[in-house]
Amino acid sequence: MLDQPDDITRLRKASYALEDVPETLAFPQRAGDEPREPLPVVEATVDEIAFAIVEAERESTAAYRRADALKRLYKLAREAGCVGADRAAAAVMKKEGQ
Repeated sequence: MLDQPDDITRLRKASYALEDVPETLAFPQRAGDEPREPLPVVEATVDEIAFAIVEAERESTAAYRRADALKRLYKLAREAGCVGADRAAAAVMKKEGQ
C-alpha cells in the first residue's frame, strides 16, 4: 500500500499561500487559565484560527522587539569603540556612566 500524504501535507499543497501553515496552533493564555495543548491546524475552527493569529502576532511583536533591542545594543557598542570580541553590554554601560 502506498503512503498517503497526511492532512497537513495535503493542506500545504492545496495552495502556495499555505506552504508555511504550522502543524499546530498556540493560543493566547489568560492569567488563571489552564494551559491549552497545541491544536492540530487541520482540526481548528475559524474562531480558533483567529485566536491563534492573535498569539502569533504577539510572538512576532516580541521577536521584533528583541531583534530591534539587539540591533541598538550592537550599534551603541560599535559607537563605544567595541570590536568583535569585546563585551558589548559592558562597553555601553561604561560609556553611559552606569
